[in-house]
Amino acid sequence: LAARLGYKNNEIVENAKKIAKEEGLSDEILDSLYLLTDLNEDEAKHRLEQIGIMPEILNDLFPSFPATKVKEEVKDIFDLLDLSIDVLDRRSYELSGGQKVRAMLSLVLCSKPDILILDEPFGDLDPITLRDVSNSLKLLCKEYGITIVMVSHNTEFMKELSNRGIFMDEGNLVEDSRDMDQLVDKFIDFCHADYLRQDN
Repeated sequence: LAARLGYKNNEIVENAKKIAKEEGLSDEILDSLYLLTDLNEDEAKHRLEQIGIMPEILNDLFPSFPATKVKEEVKDIFDLLDLSIDVLDRRSYELSGGQKVRAMLSLVLCSKPDILILDEPFGDLDPITLRDVSNSLKLLCKEYGITIVMVSHNTEFMKELSNRGIFMDEGNLVEDSRDMDQLVDKFIDFCHADYLRQDN
């Protein structure tokens, strides 16, 4: 997130290298200090104090402390995704499937794209989490004016999320409709997949 938002860009790193050289800091020490910017700002400064280094050095080298700035920048997106900001301090294996999907969405959405393209993005989610994520996506689209283009075979998810559907078969357009119920019925008939009908 910090890299996407520009808080860890080359300009910041080059400036930090210049300051480190003026202060007589080795590349190894600078690398170690740079790693601290992935931590919460208070935690990073606390660790420096523990080894007898003045924490102000981080402000000199990295004036826009990435971890702090990222949390400020993505708070609204995390709120809309119903994702707690504390996931930024956790490892990916500590997150549930739904949290991982939301975290990946936040990574994509932090740059506020005009168009978001998703290819079967939520196949592993349980129905309740899928509904939560789809509601979050609807809120994000409305809030930021993002158009989502998505490939999916999940008929209920298509009905829930889409306001227009395009049904294709082997590269050929079969149907282009804003009536998602009709489109899904046509898809089910085409595939001879009556088991997908909700009334069965």
